[in-house]
Amino acid sequence: MRRQIFMWTLLVTLVVGTGFAGAFELLDPREVDVLELGDSIGQYGGALSIHAGASGPKTLNPHRAAETSSTDVTSHIFEGLVALHRDTGEVLPQLAREYEISEDGTEVLFKLRRGVKWHDGVEFTADDVIFTFDVVYDPDVGSNSRAGLLIDGQPMEYEKIDKYTVKFTLPRPHAPIMYSIGTDIVPVHLLGEAHKEGRYHEMWGIDTPVDEIVGTGAWRLGSYRIDQELILVKFDDYYEFDNEGNRLPYVSRIIYRYYPDSDSANLAFFHGEFDYKGIPADAYPEFVDREPVSPWSIVDSGPDPGTSFIVLNQNPGFVPEPKLSWFTDVKFRQALYHAVDKETILDMAMNGRGFIQESPINMRNEFFLKEDLVTYPYDLEVAHEKLEAAGYKLGADGVRRDQDGNAIEFDLITNPGVPIRQIVGELFQEDLGELGIKVNFQMIDFNVVVEKLTDTFEWDGIIIGLTGTFDPNGGSNVWLSSGNLHMWHPFQETPATEWEAKVDELWFAQQRAMVPEDRRDIFFEYQDIVAENVPLFYTVNSMTSIAIRDHLRNARPDIVGGGLGSAWNFIWLDR
Repeated sequence: MRRQIFMWTLLVTLVVGTGFAGAFELLDPREVDVLELGDSIGQYGGALSIHAGASGPKTLNPHRAAETSSTDVTSHIFEGLVALHRDTGEVLPQLAREYEISEDGTEVLFKLRRGVKWHDGVEFTADDVIFTFDVVYDPDVGSNSRAGLLIDGQPMEYEKIDKYTVKFTLPRPHAPIMYSIGTDIVPVHLLGEAHKEGRYHEMWGIDTPVDEIVGTGAWRLGSYRIDQELILVKFDDYYEFDNEGNRLPYVSRIIYRYYPDSDSANLAFFHGEFDYKGIPADAYPEFVDREPVSPWSIVDSGPDPGTSFIVLNQNPGFVPEPKLSWFTDVKFRQALYHAVDKETILDMAMNGRGFIQESPINMRNEFFLKEDLVTYPYDLEVAHEKLEAAGYKLGADGVRRDQDGNAIEFDLITNPGVPIRQIVGELFQEDLGELGIKVNFQMIDFNVVVEKLTDTFEWDGIIIGLTGTFDPNGGSNVWLSSGNLHMWHPFQETPATEWEAKVDELWFAQQRAMVPEDRRDIFFEYQDIVAENVPLFYTVNSMTSIAIRDHLRNARPDIVGGGLGSAWNFIWLDR
């Protein structure tokens, strides 16, 4: 390594697209197995303790959440009509008992489970589904699910057939609809009036009494000490059972503990405070050294499903000149991308246990991942030559200036407690300094970063990440020019550039393509356009590794996401 920097903790990422919760269809306890996870009958009781990152949720409203610190909690409290099977990615019923798709692909009929209760005892019905989609489609709410549920920019029609049946009518066949329709369902009896009064965005903040946060999931909110500890408690009337008719889940409580840095969190795990923990790549050697004499084992589960990158703000309403001209110049962006030293990032932040990221596609979904993309290898001489050719000249004083003589200088922010991000920021700052560009790198609170990115839009550059979705269409709110997470210039009424217009066109085309190979070809073209126009400077992707204590049963990472959260309902503690 040519540099030495010491960092801490795991990647904390923004949420993209519509996620799926971690429960799966169990129609009858006598007819099904429990996900074939091994022993199917568990022991009741105990608490499962986990390290949940550096900070807790920003909101407890699933349709206001824009970061994983929030959705990591809400995804266990709330559920959707369907979910993804943890091992195959297959769409399965969840709050729906079953669904039917018409032969022409324009209607989806959901038959809902009967007897499902909200945490306050009120029955879940079709009214809740209708209300939820009213919320999702309301642009004033700003739900991350909205972009993925628009078809040619228009919402689906949806209607209540009866108390337990809902029908969705699509304007045309839409290939990825079942991957998007699993948005979290919220209760109309608690939030309906607030939505009518335009107050939905104010509901269920982190100061809301815990018993007022009501979902249908296996877990309900027990307590929350901000950025210290959050406890979920099992919902005693949850509708799922194991194959002997025992009601799930087995564990009584899930305890999230938050630590500002991973050194402290790692020590807490070694001392027995956590039942499992994601292993920061920079600490992997220490875990390997300890494993042979410890009551836990390391399990690898493949590439992280998300992406990590640097993004420059191209929003004309919020970025002053001359910065806007620099950031919107594709030649400027292409040149700067050559200053992202991915190999050193991989060595320093991950001990080499990771992957070079070039594409926006989830690395776990190899079907859609294009390999022969245009890339921007780390080379400061090439970066210098491209800047010079584009008119950004390096002066005798070592300062690079634009065509109007403006010295090139901008701010770059990220959140503390994430080793890859601090390393990326410090390396990028150093290398651009060698190119005569001054970067003011600063680490600020994650929630402040998210606020700047999604609300105030007042920033120059940000180092951040996206969690990714199994089906690429889950990135609609990022890649459509109108999307709320089209972060370099969100909410465009019409595409600002030709390449963004072309991506919009391709995005709608892949939604219409009902043949998987045709969708793949379209996504290949989209990846080529993104690679050429570099709105995001991708960095590296980590190998997902988890340390799991020996007393956990049915605890293994899922194939789709690589984590253990989707198995919580079926895990038990054997003490």
